[in-house]
Amino acid sequence: MMTLGELIEILQKADQSRVVPIGFHRPHSYRGYYSCVAFELKDNITVEEMLESAKSALGATFVGYKGGEYKMDNSTDVYLAEYGRLGKKLDRSYSVTCLGTLEKKVTALN
Repeated sequence: MMTLGELIEILQKADQSRVVPIGFHRPHSYRGYYSCVAFELKDNITVEEMLESAKSALGATFVGYKGGEYKMDNSTDVYLAEYGRLGKKLDRSYSVTCLGTLEKKVTALN
């Protein structure tokens, strides 16, 4: 599982101009666990755009699918899912697949 803070850290260290074939945008409250954040998939998006999207979720309050307000922070778990649908937990394998060796660099720093 990856948190929003970890995702932002990984994206900040990546080449901002790199185009990711399957990335994400549009943060919202996750349908499965309203207190978690989810991002919708987007093809051919830059790391910079994904970082902006992730940062926009940090500190944001989203309305859950069936109501309630949920504020996202650095420790919020991250999912990939269309609004109102169940999806997949975002984990470190995603960052390795999409961002290459970046994950190894981040792990070495911690």
